[in-house]
Amino acid sequence: MRKIALFLAIFISCFGYELGELKNIVKTDGVSGNFTQTKSLAGFNKSIKSTGEFRLEKGGLYWDTLEPVTSKVFINKDGIFKNENGKLEKTSANFDEKLFLAIISLDENELRKEFDIKTGGSLKEWSIELIPKNLLFKQIFKTIKISGDKAVKKIELDEVSGDKTLNEFSIK
Repeated sequence: MRKIALFLAIFISCFGYELGELKNIVKTDGVSGNFTQTKSLAGFNKSIKSTGEFRLEKGGLYWDTLEPVTSKVFINKDGIFKNENGKLEKTSANFDEKLFLAIISLDENELRKEFDIKTGGSLKEWSIELIPKNLLFKQIFKTIKISGDKAVKKIELDEVSGDKTLNEFSIK
């Protein structure tokens, strides 16, 4: 009986977890590295790929695209800002910065407001699938998948339109 209980305890600890447990393991502050973003548009055979560097801090996300065109962007709770000649200028982009920051920082409270959440894998190699609850997000996204280990390594956006965006991160 003890062997069965021990096996179940080990099995559950390896494969069963709650999103809140990831916050203790996954680094979402002071993370930097490189990214590759691949956008596949429905009806087009060729994907659009961009690469660059990122830095995630409590204050927000610095997103510097290096190829195919150079751009520097800062995203925080107040909006999205483009770096023009060393000055941050707020853009009027149609962008939900609160949702974006909740995804990259795994903010469970914010994510649960808008999505049903399915977790998979283990705490060492985890995955999260976000399924929209509200009508607006249901019109945009089929699912959002996030995966990683000690940091977020991949974010996949699967849109209702058939477009797909894959963000892959390598941590420094």
